[in-house]
Amino acid sequence: MNNPSVAYFSAEYAIADDMPIYAGGLGVLAADMVLEAARLNKSFTALGLVYHLAFTGDDPDQRPMTERLRVNGFEVAKDASGKIIHAKALVANRTVVMQAWVKTWDRTRLILLDTNLSKNAPEDRAICDRLYASDPTLQLAQEICLGFGGVAMLEALGIETDIYHLNEGHTALAGLAVVLQEMRKRGHGTFPEVFKDTRKRLVGTKHTILPGAGILLDWESVDRQLGPMLRGFGISIADIKPLAGQASGDYSDTKLLIKLTLKANGVSEIHVAAELHDHPLSKLLCITNGVYRHRWLAQNWGESPLELSDSELWMRHGENRRRLFEMIRAQTGEALDPEILTVVWARRMASYKRPELLVSDLNRLKRLMYISGQPVQFVVAGRANPADTVGLELMQRVITASKHPLLSPRFAYLPYYNPVTAKLLVQGADLWLNTPIRGYEACGTSGMKASLNGALQLSTSDGWIDEVDIDTIGWNLPDRDPATAIYKMLEETIAPLFYDRGESGLPSSWIKFIRANMKLILEHFTARRMLEEYYVKLYGAESER
Repeated sequence: MNNPSVAYFSAEYAIADDMPIYAGGLGVLAADMVLEAARLNKSFTALGLVYHLAFTGDDPDQRPMTERLRVNGFEVAKDASGKIIHAKALVANRTVVMQAWVKTWDRTRLILLDTNLSKNAPEDRAICDRLYASDPTLQLAQEICLGFGGVAMLEALGIETDIYHLNEGHTALAGLAVVLQEMRKRGHGTFPEVFKDTRKRLVGTKHTILPGAGILLDWESVDRQLGPMLRGFGISIADIKPLAGQASGDYSDTKLLIKLTLKANGVSEIHVAAELHDHPLSKLLCITNGVYRHRWLAQNWGESPLELSDSELWMRHGENRRRLFEMIRAQTGEALDPEILTVVWARRMASYKRPELLVSDLNRLKRLMYISGQPVQFVVAGRANPADTVGLELMQRVITASKHPLLSPRFAYLPYYNPVTAKLLVQGADLWLNTPIRGYEACGTSGMKASLNGALQLSTSDGWIDEVDIDTIGWNLPDRDPATAIYKMLEETIAPLFYDRGESGLPSSWIKFIRANMKLILEHFTARRMLEEYYVKLYGAESER
């Protein structure tokens, strides 16, 4: 297969600024994949779900999701006679009907399945109200709709597929649906036999080693939700227990993903090294993530930012910083100073990302903000998963610190974190702060986006940062006492470099770092490179399937 047709399943897509149907980096990465596939005119069909309510519950946009879909170029799929095309999935003993919202770029499509239809029971209309429902049985219902409903919708739309790409454990049931659909087509053969033949068409991606990547559920609950669907195909829960059973006895969609796919990848070298999986035929390959430059590179950089003079480079970066501050003032009322070194921490609030490190010593933080001749200011953005109680507590610690009179007006917390905010943050930051526990960050693409726009890095050696020479693009945070190191390095090394202006009035040494960051991302960490590796390592003949 030199150029196979691909069906790509993901639970979330940050495909549009005003469509909060994503939770974080997984959705942003999935959308970047779709946009790059469209740019390269690949035969690439992405499938997901419509979530009619915002992920965080605080979306200020009051428009219905159906209106936002239409504004962003999605249309309900219809046949030649104008009749809406439907697909069905069995959840418990109920038939759930879905329609498809489709956006098309030539040979690339994004299909979002929608259960909020009048012909469904109220409980089924609400299956996809919110991404990652807190009730795991409801999450399983979502995964049944995405997996079995998605494969059925491909068939209803007449879309031929060579490779099925399962993005995270949330989509594992799509792989199971492919096997069972093949069993039904053949009309003969046992589940193990058909699985062995079909598995060569299934590939997967694991983004995190954390439990939150998928669901763990007792088999009795799984049987109630999934059993009727399986029995309709002539198998039972007992047939999938060897594929999805944890040592604890629970069902795991993450384990099902690994067992179903012939090949799967992790998203950075250290992620693969840290990953735990127990199937020798599913050893994770490494395909490090990349970012879609046409989405994340500020427009004022032009097509060839590295060809700009130092003065032009610094001027355009200043423009981007001022745009960031205009947005911050509009959201928070805080008036940051466009001439001050600006440090940004922006990502999902989770315990392993350690957002609390920056605010662990408010007196030391204040001292940094007002050091004569080299002041520092800080911007923090991010939300916690509503089901993550620890993450919510850490988020509240940051919010409380942002309101402390010691830190005003040089500490801003952004209450709304969406693609619009994210773009301005990565484009306007001087220094990108990344603080995960080493070995826990899958990749960290937000840092790539910041470096793409010239931000320097102050980071734990984790994810993609572990693959590069950090001395060329910034500074490494030590594993021991990283909070103290943040304050010390900012005061003694980073701020002095930023404010070191020669006769030209430019921070020449800092600008060299800007160029190194931009060059590194443009040459090694784009979505184009990432997608090309997927086609070679997972999809194509070269992958030695």
